[in-house]
Amino acid sequence: MQLWVVIRRFGVARLREHVQVSIMMAKHFEGLVGANPRFEVVVPKRLSLVCFRLKPKVEADGTELNMKFLEVINSTSHAFLIHTLIGGMYVLRFAIGGTLIELRHFNATWNLIQENADLVEAS
Repeated sequence: MQLWVVIRRFGVARLREHVQVSIMMAKHFEGLVGANPRFEVVVPKRLSLVCFRLKPKVEADGTELNMKFLEVINSTSHAFLIHTLIGGMYVLRFAIGGTLIELRHFNATWNLIQENADLVEAS
């Protein structure tokens, strides 16, 4: 029923385009994370979901660092990330899929992530 409502509202072509754009943005985000030595992609992206973390400098597993990082990002009210455990490792999940997301929102979120990484690493 939910899929029918979405198809009815957007149409198959617009739904397909939306999914393709979300996957493309996730691939781009995965590339940005992978190119930045402060971060690591924990597992390859799945559709429009990227699991990554801030690499720890001191702490062995990085859990506390990434918990603080998630808290700081979410407290800005400009982005909302969630976490999960992968193989016992605490990681952040960045899901792209909102119907109104534009490249400018995506870029602003990446800047927010980098700025808050600076803050968390400095504390």
